[in-house]
Amino acid sequence: MTTFHVHDLTTLIGPNNEGKSNLLRALALGMRIIRSWSQLPEDLAQSGELSGQRVTLIYGVNPRIERGDPDVDLPFNWQQDYPLSKQSSRSTRPTEIRMKFVLDETEREEFKAQTGLQINGDLPIVLQLSRTSTSIGILKQGPSGSKYQANAHKIATFIAQRVTHVLVPAVRTMEQVRNILNELANIRLSALAESNEYKLAIQQVNELRKAAVQDVQKDLQSSISTYLPTIDSVEITTRNFLQSDSIGDILIDDGSATLLSQKGDGVKSLFALALIQRLARERLDDAKDSFILLVDEPEAHLHSKAVHDLQLLFTKLSQRQQVILATHNSVFVNREVVEANILVQKNAASPARSVSTIRDTLGIQLADNLDSAEIVVLTEGVTDAEIIPSVLKHVQSTTQEDLLTGRIVFKPTTGAGKLRSHLQREKSTGCRIIVVLDNDKAGEDEAALLISQGFLDQKSVFILRNAGHKPSEIEDLIDPGVYLDEISSLFGRTFKASHFADPKRKWGDKFTKAADALGVAGDQSENLKSAKIAVSKAVRAAVSNPAKATAMVGFEALRSSIWQP
Repeated sequence: MTTFHVHDLTTLIGPNNEGKSNLLRALALGMRIIRSWSQLPEDLAQSGELSGQRVTLIYGVNPRIERGDPDVDLPFNWQQDYPLSKQSSRSTRPTEIRMKFVLDETEREEFKAQTGLQINGDLPIVLQLSRTSTSIGILKQGPSGSKYQANAHKIATFIAQRVTHVLVPAVRTMEQVRNILNELANIRLSALAESNEYKLAIQQVNELRKAAVQDVQKDLQSSISTYLPTIDSVEITTRNFLQSDSIGDILIDDGSATLLSQKGDGVKSLFALALIQRLARERLDDAKDSFILLVDEPEAHLHSKAVHDLQLLFTKLSQRQQVILATHNSVFVNREVVEANILVQKNAASPARSVSTIRDTLGIQLADNLDSAEIVVLTEGVTDAEIIPSVLKHVQSTTQEDLLTGRIVFKPTTGAGKLRSHLQREKSTGCRIIVVLDNDKAGEDEAALLISQGFLDQKSVFILRNAGHKPSEIEDLIDPGVYLDEISSLFGRTFKASHFADPKRKWGDKFTKAADALGVAGDQSENLKSAKIAVSKAVRAAVSNPAKATAMVGFEALRSSIWQP
């Protein structure tokens, strides 16, 4: 049995033909069975099991399935999906899909109001799919277990009303595009359906359709009784008008008006992914239920920049909804939660325990220690990348060892504006990334952009501050007594702690002002660069902690993030 926990952003990683797509399909199939079960007549659904021809009610509720669409959530086909080597056995066991839904306090109250049952937060469901039957079970232990099972239909309805999913297969076809468009249209229609006028209009349409079908039913019963006198009655059920698809076809004019169905696979794939982006935004705006997005090989047919853009979209979406990806592209690795990367290989799936196991699974070849780090800390300047670890080694005993072995690497980006290009490169190595910025306008602006556009999670972006100082940069966090002798010797002047005391100026401005007052000759920018290098040299040589006590809150927070417990 394969078991894994679904995080906000879960990535199924592994080589081709190891089962990643099957895991996605299993989850989508399970969600679809639950939704279909909720739409069954209550007298049929109460037993928790359908067999024989009634099984088609589970896999035929969706009108798209009835059209034979091969690309939506495929129904379970025992002859195709059950292992061939075991089909001849006399005692074949059913295929099981188990899902556990975790309910918050509000959902537990809603669950009790809707089903009459008390719940502790976990709602375990088991679906059993055999050659001739499909069943749904509620795996609650104790004397109340039978009550849960007797209310399987209500429980399925409860889940279906609150959780929806969209499965995007690796091959993005015209039908897949149409399905996503219908999903978008249904979101808009659900808002429209709240109006009394629309409800009345739909009711009238449904009544007219029902009346027409009842006429057909009467005629059919009369005709068929001649041939089958043992049949007492014939009943034809109608589908609600709202269950009908809204989208017919898509015409694209890129110089020549052509149906999307006649475009190449690349165009269809890109069109589908553009719709995913729109659907994600609609779902975030709608936010009436939980939305699970399942995407198989998101990198298919995309160039490098589009892959990175898509990764940003998935990261942003996962902040409010769940996203599950199946991929062998390292860009989509979840760097914030290592165990959210599920390694799928040798017919088994298990959560990753380290970055190195992810790399081994993906077959990433690393050139040197700088590129083989588990954690990369990106800083604005060269001296930042030297000063920060020099401070951290006084508060984290393993700092020196982790730096020497290349487990953790500090990399300068020479300016906040160049961070994004470095981020894209580092994502290809599968490492966890942390960004450290100065406490000035450029740093604040860059931090806001990285977070708002989904480049990094908020907890991975740090602005190191010195209490009571704004703006400030890394040198402002260092005790002047550590470096005064070094810069005084360098420039042949006597620099004092008072030169660096103004809390309203950052260190570079304070140094330049002091250097001018002391008559230091030469280019200001070159002098500042030399002074920063001198400070870095002094910090690295410091025997005790060189940081100001007022700056240690920030350094401690950074240490905790890098060396997570």
